[in-house]
Amino acid sequence: MKPRTYVLSVPLIGVLAAALLAGCASDPDQDGCDISALGTSGGSISLAAAVMPSRLDAGSLVTDPEGKYVVASCTDGTCRWNAAGGAYETISETGYGAISPDLTLVARKVGCSDIALVEVDGDKQVQRLEGLPNPQVTDASPVGEIAFSPDGRLVAGAGLEGDLIIWSVEDGDEVASTDLGNGVGSISFSPDGERLAVASGDSVSILEADSGDEVGTVSAANGAGPVWSPDGRWIAGVTTEGSPTVWDAETFAAVETLLGFDAAAVAFSPDSRSLAAASEGGDGPQVDRTRLALWTPIALGGAGETRNVTKSAVPGSNVIFSPDGKTVYTASAEEGIAAWDIATGKPAAQLDQPPMS
Repeated sequence: MKPRTYVLSVPLIGVLAAALLAGCASDPDQDGCDISALGTSGGSISLAAAVMPSRLDAGSLVTDPEGKYVVASCTDGTCRWNAAGGAYETISETGYGAISPDLTLVARKVGCSDIALVEVDGDKQVQRLEGLPNPQVTDASPVGEIAFSPDGRLVAGAGLEGDLIIWSVEDGDEVASTDLGNGVGSISFSPDGERLAVASGDSVSILEADSGDEVGTVSAANGAGPVWSPDGRWIAGVTTEGSPTVWDAETFAAVETLLGFDAAAVAFSPDSRSLAAASEGGDGPQVDRTRLALWTPIALGGAGETRNVTKSAVPGSNVIFSPDGKTVYTASAEEGIAAWDIATGKPAAQLDQPPMS
């Protein structure tokens, strides 16, 4: 593949910032790779200078299936909190690009443009996934976003140029691949693992996991990753205008939009009937009202109403629900993790924060 020359965009810098926290440069010289320069209009650039200080990768925030733990890739490595609050435990000295749903396996960016699958308990590498191109990036990995399927059987990884590969976790073989032509901002598998929603440019491509074929698109912002409802019927994300929107997962038609709320991220409740929306901040109309809202779309069986949860969440945060639906967690790269009681809007737990990088 002929190397491309391109200018760093804000979404791309975000991907590379996460790459640094994910321990991507742990073996940069393996296989004789030259991770030395990224072609831009002004020559090569050191990405380390472009990355803001942070405590964790907000996009890496997950809970275990029982809701006992909260985990994120942080400055100390892989950090795990008890959901009841308190200090975090460093379960690995290296961060991750993705972690399996059962929290036993992490995907890390290594070497030229490879992904290592490593057991959390013991840090043993069990697979090395290869095939993504190496566009010669300074101080970071040519690997962008990574995601596990919900059953943990597949891993999808994207290169910085829009290449995407899906591998089998069991044997490391390539299952499917495609080229989206633009940098990938996020990857999300459907609950049954049969499809992926991939944010690229100003749209989201819906791909078949077994072939990489595109079966539909929805218009959504690259910076706010699309999410699937737990029942698989809906896809939610943020439009290019900043509005939280729900699309039908089969027809890809927009069924409902929340106007007047400039969102950074959305998350479905475990029962698929409501969404939490974290605000982007800035000077939009929601700034003085709330930073975290609960939305019950009519299409999902709700009343079409929004309820303010709290004004205290950090603008631009990522957001996820606890498995029981009673707590919403927000994560900010600069401020760390917070837990909110969905009923009262008060802090549900006090979580210690990793140091700033």
